[in-house]
Amino acid sequence: MTTLLENERTQIPAVLNMLKRLLKAKGILYSDVARKLGLSETTVKRYLTGHGLTVEILENLCRIVDMRLSDAFALVEEDIGAASLSLESERELAKEPFLAALFYMLAQGLTPEVLQRDFEIGDADLNRYLTTLDRLGLIKLFPHNRVRVSVSRNFSVRRGGPLMRLAHQTLLKGFFETFDINRPDWSFAYAKFSDSSLELVRDLFRKFVEAFEQIADGDRELPLDMAQWHGLLFMMRPIDLGGLRDWPKQPNPKPAGQGL
Repeated sequence: MTTLLENERTQIPAVLNMLKRLLKAKGILYSDVARKLGLSETTVKRYLTGHGLTVEILENLCRIVDMRLSDAFALVEEDIGAASLSLESERELAKEPFLAALFYMLAQGLTPEVLQRDFEIGDADLNRYLTTLDRLGLIKLFPHNRVRVSVSRNFSVRRGGPLMRLAHQTLLKGFFETFDINRPDWSFAYAKFSDSSLELVRDLFRKFVEAFEQIADGDRELPLDMAQWHGLLFMMRPIDLGGLRDWPKQPNPKPAGQGL
C-alpha cells in the first residue's frame, strides 16, 4: 500500500465497509462498479476486501458513491464520540421530537438517505434537519449528506431528563395503548432478587439491547416493504403479589345512607 494507506490502515476496513453499505443503499451492483472502472467484477470484490488496494483505487471507489477520499476517512476516523449528551443538547432535541428520533437513528448507523426514503422526507426538510444537528454540534455534516455523529452508538441520556420525558410523552404511552396481547412478541415473569442479583439482570438487559442492535444492522438498509420498524422496551419494577389475594378488586363500599 502507499504511504497514505499505511498511515490510515486502521481505518481501511471501516472505509470499505462504509463504501459497501453506500453501494447497497444506492442500488449499485459490483458489476456496475466494474463497468465504470473498466475492471472485472472479481477484481472489484478483491479491492473491496482490501486486497491490492492503493490510494488511486480507493479514490475511484469513493467517486462511485459521490464521495471524496478525505471525507471517507473523516467519516470513519477513530473517534468513538461522547458517551452521553449534554443537558443543553437534550433540551434542544426535546423541542422537536422527530429531530430527536432522526438523531437517535443516525447514531445507530442509519444513513440520511435511508431515513429520507423510509420517512418520505423532502430534500428541503432533510437539509434543515441535518444542518440543525450540525449547528448543535451533534453531527458533522459533509458534502452529499454524509454525516459523522458526535456521540457513541450507545450514548446515554439523563434519567428523568428532557429526552426521557419526551420519550414517555410521545412513544411509551402509545406503546402500551396499542399493545396487542395476541402477538407472540412479549413475555412476562416475576422473581425475587437481591440488590446484587438485580444488577446482574440489568446487565443482561444491556447485553440484550446490544445483540438486538447488532441483528438490526443487517436489515437497516432494507426498504419498508421488506422490513418494518419495531420498538423494544424493557421495564422491571417491584410488584405486590400478595395483592392478588383480593383480585378482582372489589368496588369501594358506598357511604351509609347513599342510594343506588
